[in-house]
Amino acid sequence: MPVDRLNEWYDELTVEIIERVCAPDSGCLDIGAGGGEILAHMRRAAPEGRHFAVEPLPHYAEGLRRDFPEVTVWQAAAADAQGRDSFVHVVSNPGYSGLRRRPYDRADETLVEIAVDTVRLDDVVPADARVDLVKVDVEGGEVGALRGAAELLRRQSPVVVFEHGGDHAMRDYGTTSDDLWALLVDDLGYTIHTLAGWLAAEPGLDRAAFAAELRTQWYFVAARGPLPTRSHEE
Repeated sequence: MPVDRLNEWYDELTVEIIERVCAPDSGCLDIGAGGGEILAHMRRAAPEGRHFAVEPLPHYAEGLRRDFPEVTVWQAAAADAQGRDSFVHVVSNPGYSGLRRRPYDRADETLVEIAVDTVRLDDVVPADARVDLVKVDVEGGEVGALRGAAELLRRQSPVVVFEHGGDHAMRDYGTTSDDLWALLVDDLGYTIHTLAGWLAAEPGLDRAAFAAELRTQWYFVAARGPLPTRSHEE
């Protein structure tokens, strides 16, 4: 399947997961919200819920605040420490932007380094906020982002939809797929699935199967508790 069509398929499956997970009053957390495409589906599926978004690029964060005034938006990068850091804005392909460089599809991408705030989500998401679903798209920085939200994940067990391109995308972050597995599975007790596998209520992946799936897939679901049955709309 061509990459563009595969990305569309991942988006379609993510929307289906949102609809499967969210009740009208569910809360959602969008880490790396970009222009708000997935956030819009979260708001539609859970119109009564309290939602949060994290986005470091200033023009995107400004747009999110304008388009979603009811959503709490942090103009920052999610990480495992609060502070300031340099951020690689891929001007020619903003979806590849991140706290560190990653391999790019083209050699001629236009890169600009900017300074951004970093936040630990455990420090900023209110402890009493309901969070049923988390989406993570941070271009290789997923271990740091999730480490900074570990207490939230442990306390509330939200379903986590995350992009993960394997070790090559994480190289400059100093983390690996083993670190991600150790955090989600060994420490937090999650099970990892492909998007389609979770929607089909298939058993989770073991470590070898996860490594095998990374050869062709880059979106996954981490979940605790029962496998899905029916949408709340059904």
